[in-house]
Amino acid sequence: MARLSDVFKYISHFRHAGHQVGRKVGDMLEVLTYAALSRSPEMESRLWVEPKLYGFSKSGHKVEFVLHSDPKVDCEDQPQIRNGGDIKTPEQVLAFIECKKVGVEQTINTGFKSRNKRTVPNSKGRKLLFGEKLEIGFSRIRSGDKKYTLVFTPDNEMIASLNGEPDGTYEYDAFHRFIFALDEEGNSKLIPNESSLRDYQAGLERCRILEVLGVDEEGVVLLLNDCLPGPQTPEKAKQSSFVALDVRKHRFGSFDKRANESEMQSVLIMTEFAHWEQKSVNMVKACIDSNLYVPDNIIIEAFELFEEAFGPDFYDKITKDSFLNDKAIRKVAAQLVEQYQGKIFVDIEDNEYKQLDFLNDRLIITS
Repeated sequence: MARLSDVFKYISHFRHAGHQVGRKVGDMLEVLTYAALSRSPEMESRLWVEPKLYGFSKSGHKVEFVLHSDPKVDCEDQPQIRNGGDIKTPEQVLAFIECKKVGVEQTINTGFKSRNKRTVPNSKGRKLLFGEKLEIGFSRIRSGDKKYTLVFTPDNEMIASLNGEPDGTYEYDAFHRFIFALDEEGNSKLIPNESSLRDYQAGLERCRILEVLGVDEEGVVLLLNDCLPGPQTPEKAKQSSFVALDVRKHRFGSFDKRANESEMQSVLIMTEFAHWEQKSVNMVKACIDSNLYVPDNIIIEAFELFEEAFGPDFYDKITKDSFLNDKAIRKVAAQLVEQYQGKIFVDIEDNEYKQLDFLNDRLIITS
């Protein structure tokens, strides 16, 4: 069963800006992959960034990286990276690499909408009167249901109980939020406004976020969101698999994977891998030669290093173009990858850390 990633726990600290930071997780994955590919000058000289790679169907597929058989260097023998353009003849493609990130989707809890009919003009929230009860729960067969009962008072206090037992009294105000977390063992915790999921050590199976959108003399305006782990993984798996199949058919005349492929490898690199359902994992295993992911702790470490180096607007720096053109950004990313000796990827087949390297004119993925 898919669970919520540690990356989600990390970026939730940014509150509403977390949506902006969350979108940068995929960019960070690409930057780290870029840095890993650039460790080898031979590999870097063959690197082609974001070309449109054509398959048997005549469709052009934009992929993050291609390793081309022809190296490109300048007059000082320094690698020259190619950007954009079309590759219509896959015979010169040694490998193509796609990067996929599927984050957490936050959606309004349907039960909350159906049970709370007091709509508020120009707001997605619902009005809860002081003294009324609001129930928020998790259904779980193995460990039993967890049900919170909340009551808001005009004294800016929220009184909470869990399965009928007192859980605590919490201060609230407009724009506060409360997180209801369920861990993988079935234990539940209410995280108040002054804390965040960064402080939550357990593996996060599910969570709901209650936002206080406003307060007046009658009650509070609330919005309850469910946090869903990667509902788009089947679509991402289909997209990546089709690219691999289409380009393979164009090159070799068959959709079927070839054992120990070395002439033209298809590679998928993921992050927030906890969000991937087993059926999506099975699909990419069946269609793509190598499937790797960058673990949450390395993504988080990269974000922390970028924040330390570039300040509060660090996420504007996280792009492939910045990595190519800004020496400071390249240095931070390269130092992190080098700290792990390039082994920032985990192979989903054997769960071992791997690095990308280049030997005998071939991409190799080694432990």
